[in-house]
Amino acid sequence: MPIDIQGRIDRLLLRLQQRGLATPRATLYAEGVKTKLNQAKFSLENLRRLERLQDQPDTQDATTISIGQALPNVSEQVIYYCDCFWDFLRSALDITGQLVNELRSLGISERNVDIKAVASAIKSRELGSTLDKALDELLNSSAFTQLEDYRHCSTHRRPIYIQTRTMTTSVTGTSGYYGSSDTRIIVERNICTNPWDLKPRVRVGVRPVVGYCESLLQRIRGKLDTIINQLA
Repeated sequence: MPIDIQGRIDRLLLRLQQRGLATPRATLYAEGVKTKLNQAKFSLENLRRLERLQDQPDTQDATTISIGQALPNVSEQVIYYCDCFWDFLRSALDITGQLVNELRSLGISERNVDIKAVASAIKSRELGSTLDKALDELLNSSAFTQLEDYRHCSTHRRPIYIQTRTMTTSVTGTSGYYGSSDTRIIVERNICTNPWDLKPRVRVGVRPVVGYCESLLQRIRGKLDTIINQLA
């Protein structure tokens, strides 16, 4: 079963309210984490919708955008929603840092807060605590490292390389039977395994865009669940 991180945050807010610790900022940050996770999930749902479509304008949305231009083709939309997914998921971590900063009274200016700075401050104050260990587990995880790499590259360097393979397959059976022959178009999209690679050296293994993002979301949510559980 997926980690119910939204439910975990709601329970945290309830406990804070019962103890008189639910400051307006704490509530705002807690809701912000939920919002960013929902936006990452929405991006993933759109990637799932596009997963098997051919590289042409999305026929499900045969409209035009407000400035009168045709919608981007499917591959362009996939890149867009991948960028959204990584950015929103990474933002959820920094807003979690804002929540920890507020509840632990770390005194870091809001504009200087990120999850790494907060983890460092917690380590200096609560070395070896369950919260310190939970933050370490996040920052030292392969999920965090990969999210950092994809998000940083897509935001500050260039689009992430995504390979699209379109294959036509024919299936035949004994003549005279219903559906004895069929032609199908199969679309596969794999993301590069190392976002820092540049063509022609870019390496693409078996890392399906949707399957990989689903796994990454679950791994990050699991780490966040552990952190949120230590806050009240």
